Amino acid sequence: MRHLRWLAAQSIGALGVAGLLASSVLAQAPDINPPVANCNMTPEAVEVTPPGSTKPREFKATPIITDLLKSGQPCQQIVSAAGRAGDDTVTNRQRGFDFYSWLTFIAMNSPADGKTTIGKGPRPGGDAMTMWEDLQNYRPLADVMLNDADKRKWGTRHVPDQCKSLDGPGKIVFHLGEEAFNQPFKTGPLIDQDGNYALFDILMNKPMFDFIETNTLYSRAGQAKFDKEIDFPTGVNPGKDAAGNPTPGRMGAIMLKVAYRILDPVANADLIKQFHTSDALIFFPGPPLTKTGPICVEKKLGLIGFHVGHKTRFAPQWVWTSFEHVSNVPDEADVKAGKLPLKRYSFFKENCKDCAEANATPEKPWHPPASLKFPASFRSQVVRAKMIPTHTQKDVDQLNQSFRKILKGTVWENYILLTTQWPSEFDSKTDPTGAPAPTYLANTTLETYSQGKSPLASSSCMACHGNAVSFQRREVDPAKFDGKPFNQSDFTFILEKAVP
Repeated sequence: MRHLRWLAAQSIGALGVAGLLASSVLAQAPDINPPVANCNMTPEAVEVTPPGSTKPREFKATPIITDLLKSGQPCQQIVSAAGRAGDDTVTNRQRGFDFYSWLTFIAMNSPADGKTTIGKGPRPGGDAMTMWEDLQNYRPLADVMLNDADKRKWGTRHVPDQCKSLDGPGKIVFHLGEEAFNQPFKTGPLIDQDGNYALFDILMNKPMFDFIETNTLYSRAGQAKFDKEIDFPTGVNPGKDAAGNPTPGRMGAIMLKVAYRILDPVANADLIKQFHTSDALIFFPGPPLTKTGPICVEKKLGLIGFHVGHKTRFAPQWVWTSFEHVSNVPDEADVKAGKLPLKRYSFFKENCKDCAEANATPEKPWHPPASLKFPASFRSQVVRAKMIPTHTQKDVDQLNQSFRKILKGTVWENYILLTTQWPSEFDSKTDPTGAPAPTYLANTTLETYSQGKSPLASSSCMACHGNAVSFQRREVDPAKFDGKPFNQSDFTFILEKAVP
């Protein structure tokens, strides 16, 4: 029965706190997935049932206070079938995953200096370069799938020649390929109300990079020669091994996809203080990747989407966390009711008679010019479709309200969690995607054109990424891999970007 696998897993011990390490973790070399000294192990709720009580178990929500802003990043979720929702085990676990997602968001967006609390920084709203923008912590995909070992080296900042004259302290380098302006499966670009293209980037943490680098998976030839199952490092909390000896926490593989809108320092001066911003050098590499270039342009980018995949214990299909800026788009229900919470949205215009239909794809051609302005009058008119259960939405709304309260006065109070997708049957033999819960999840900036609840069509993180493949050669004997598909990439499309 659905969800029984989670119950069985918890019988080993408190999920994420004790128990045996996953076999995939034991297989990783320490230098690929090193110990982490400060895994954040704060649970969503704690049990307050008196010892020996015969009454139903009672749980109290963990206070959401400013102490959580400096508590570190979770190495793994801590969830339980028991909780404040009583016998509703799915809701209890969903609350635990969503709490984990907010802790992850805070940690990853804390200042890169590693000493300052999120919301403390040199720019308006306590803004600062984040942990994920620091090349010592995360690396853009464009700097990984390369044949040049010097450019691939961890922590090395590669600035194209065309960008060097524009370079300066704190600037990020953004490589513009088709995946940087065209949404998944080439469904089209997203155009804001100023006529600018939305831009997308993919990054990975060091354990994920090291696995790719060590196994030469950055090239198609390297993948073809790799004769093992592609199994990225797994995040685990401290625990004990079979002999009862302490085992350290490990972060595991994390991949991040971010979405930006372009902010003009003059025309959008009133908006800049509401976004986390980055001064970016946008590199157009030229044909065949872009029709324009090679050239480099300078733009100020505002963060609008934040989508994290984290491979953790009891989640081999990864845990999927999705955040958006509150002013991206309105909810479909609010549009129909004529009661919009905000007066201005990045990808929606109220009472617009000449605008495109809701969630319509722009007309072609799609390749952006150097101005990054869409070459037609089209503006995206996007609304957020209802995709998650009403009771889950209510819980997420309450959680967002509490976390945004402790982030008050910073740019980060303007971001909201959509929800978290997790595998409800992580070791299912019949559903390799792990029976995603909730079934559907779409970020309106990253999966604009695949919102909804249509099977095999609407966005579902695990269902979609379960189709990802690599350039491995298929073995004749599938039993060698315990019946698992050989030509796969462990729920990431990253390996498909390997160089020839």
